[in-house]
Amino acid sequence: MEKTFSVSDYLSYLAEGLVHNFNRAGAATTPGLVGGARETEVRRQLTSLLPEKVTVATGCVIDTYGSTSAQTDVIIHEKDNCPVFSINQSPEATYIPCESVAAIGEIKSDLGTKELEDAVRKIRSVKQLRRAVDNPNCFRQFGSSLKMHGAPQEMFDPDNKISDAPYGFILCKSFALKPETLVKNYWAACSNGAPQHSPSVLVSLADGVVMFVNAQRQFLRNARGATHAAIFRHPGSEFQYLLSELIYACQHGRTSDVLPHYRYVLGEHVNSTVQSQYYPLS
Repeated sequence: MEKTFSVSDYLSYLAEGLVHNFNRAGAATTPGLVGGARETEVRRQLTSLLPEKVTVATGCVIDTYGSTSAQTDVIIHEKDNCPVFSINQSPEATYIPCESVAAIGEIKSDLGTKELEDAVRKIRSVKQLRRAVDNPNCFRQFGSSLKMHGAPQEMFDPDNKISDAPYGFILCKSFALKPETLVKNYWAACSNGAPQHSPSVLVSLADGVVMFVNAQRQFLRNARGATHAAIFRHPGSEFQYLLSELIYACQHGRTSDVLPHYRYVLGEHVNSTVQSQYYPLS
């Protein structure tokens, strides 16, 4: 019996458990059930480890301009400031306002070209949604209803500030491609959209982490300014690295000043006035 508890070892065990569940999920009889079993395990693990101000779901992300994302495996969103619209309590028919979304993720088993393209496309469909803004100089931290007014250089700008856009990850058991082919196909898939709408990281539990880097070899959280892709192994575990990135996104990410309950439940009538008929009481 160990005399001290090791967090690093604990997270490594979780990573090994995720690999095991990826394999065990393959016993399901249809591709949909395989994916569902895999994704449920990842969501369960994340819910127990992320800050309590967020929760983990699956479904679609929406904005107030009439756009809806593709069905997304993992949606990490505010717990208290977020109305969740679910049809018959079905996870696949659940819709979550983009203003409350801190991160999204796609879960794959063996990541080949088809799976890579599908994951990049789905993450892009969330990142390109438009968060409603009342005042671009104001913003909120996730989990808080307090609106902060920043200096001009602090204005909310999801296209140019990584802190203001959802963090996007792809998590898989293993890469089914050689590194050179993986990077080539990853870049091609990301090039089908705006670079700021690309995933933030690609993580294989067995093969390492892939991130874009610039000419100065600095890690980037999207493809904007990228000149290369770096593949590396984390000294703890790949899952430990992903978890630290998600915690940072939840704790330090910013969203617009709009509180989703008001904007989505009342919609365009949030500031409306009414005309009444008045009747005497006697």
